[in-house]
Amino acid sequence: MKCLTKWLSATLAIALLASTATAADTVASGKIKSINADNKTFVLTDSSAKEFTFKIGDDLVINRAGKEGKSDLKAGDTVSVCYDPGVFTWTSHYILVHEGATAKSTLSHGAFKSYDTEKKQLAFTDSLKKDTMYAIGDSMVRVNMKDSTVQELKIGERALIISNTVEGISTLTSVMVQRAK
Repeated sequence: MKCLTKWLSATLAIALLASTATAADTVASGKIKSINADNKTFVLTDSSAKEFTFKIGDDLVINRAGKEGKSDLKAGDTVSVCYDPGVFTWTSHYILVHEGATAKSTLSHGAFKSYDTEKKQLAFTDSLKKDTMYAIGDSMVRVNMKDSTVQELKIGERALIISNTVEGISTLTSVMVQRAK
């Protein structure tokens, strides 16, 4: 019986580690309650008044009003955060501050599905397996944070998407793919 318990414990530990290693980034939204520069963390309060602590990733990009940088996060900012949902620590990679040009933008994570060259539309599948078509317009496409083109995207590739929806038409602002180096 002890052998079976040890075997089950080991199997569960391996399954837990494997599931977190393959977990896709997630997006959360809310308001920045506080920032702790010494610990490189910040606290986000969501719409249900729940508080979540995020680690500031080494390669964090902050998009404030359409301009990207490495700092400029303030308590009171309304944001969307793309983060790695680790077992013990949630590490933020990209933060969209909702103000100015990005006040009504949506940050989402999905998989690239297709590109219609005639209609100039991209299709993505989100984490809930919902497909959405986006007009590409003048959107910025980046692979590993370097300017790229839609033709460089690969079917099934995970992407971070910033979009705006006006009168039922969703238009991409930015498509970002991070490939393993």
